[in-house]
Amino acid sequence: MKLTPLKAIKKHCLECSGYEKKQVRDCVIKDCVLYLYRQGTNPNRKGSTLSKNAASTTGFEKSSSYVSTG
Repeated sequence: MKLTPLKAIKKHCLECSGYEKKQVRDCVIKDCVLYLYRQGTNPNRKGSTLSKNAASTTGFEKSSSYVSTG
């Protein structure tokens, strides 16, 4: 199985933390060169997750035509 570089980093961090996802999130080794990428994301990439989430909720605003099924 071929991994992307970010997935490979995430896998490495999981191995380093003893396969504990919480330990990866709470990693204290801030001088590690992979620290910023440990969650499988690239902080330097344009377009943050906030803008993706904002775009994905488009069209879900409340409207007067809402019909309850309950």
